[in-house]
Amino acid sequence: MLIRRRGAGRVVVVAQEGKFEVGVPLEEVSDFLRKLWPWELGRHVELSDGELVFRDRVPFERALVYLLARRGRLPRADAEILAASLRLHEVSLLADAFLYRLWLCRSEGGNCRRIVDAFARIAKIYRGVLP
Repeated sequence: MLIRRRGAGRVVVVAQEGKFEVGVPLEEVSDFLRKLWPWELGRHVELSDGELVFRDRVPFERALVYLLARRGRLPRADAEILAASLRLHEVSLLADAFLYRLWLCRSEGGNCRRIVDAFARIAKIYRGVLP
């Protein structure tokens, strides 16, 4: 599970289930993790040579929700609120459902962009119902 820099203003999320791109710089993702969970960097998340490598699933799921929200065109602050305020089981459910659908799409050889966009919209709607 890693997030890799792809050019100046894009990252690609790589997981066993598949991969997708988001138009945010890697520094934004690392700043998000550093701001909200500074104890995770170094212990469960390693930043090295243009990559964030996750050793634990929990911070990866939080970053995944953040990136889905950003892909859904939520502002940075709203994406941070969404990823930080959801309870652990909510983050896990959203991330697991997304990764499972991504895996199914990839195994069938389909166009997985629709799956990514659908879950980005789900994240955006989810933020709209949070206080």
